[in-house]
Amino acid sequence: MKLGKLQNLRTGQTVARQLLIADTFWNRFRGLLGRTSLLPGEGLWLKPCQQVHMMGMKFPLSVWFLDKTGHVVAIIDDLRPWRISPCLRNAESIIEFPAGWGKETNTQLGDELIWKDNTIEQT
Repeated sequence: MKLGKLQNLRTGQTVARQLLIADTFWNRFRGLLGRTSLLPGEGLWLKPCQQVHMMGMKFPLSVWFLDKTGHVVAIIDDLRPWRISPCLRNAESIIEFPAGWGKETNTQLGDELIWKDNTIEQT
């Protein structure tokens, strides 16, 4: 899986310092199952994805729905274990963060998020 950072263009804040991209069937299927928590600034980006379930999860999540341009179209800031999110047809991907992370980072609907690869460039 790719590892990177995510910045909110409106606030200039780095909202994710350790963001894994799950862009294969098996990585999305496994998701965060087996984990007991996420650290602040840590998350999982599910691509493509329009809906998530919390079956088997041990902790709540903040779930951010993004459209194809990287704009936030919905946030569920406290999705509890054993729940299912709505399916949003205008979402292309979903990012899972620690519960309350939307409020903590002041992320709002319409905010544009930009991916920054953690790969070190050599010159």
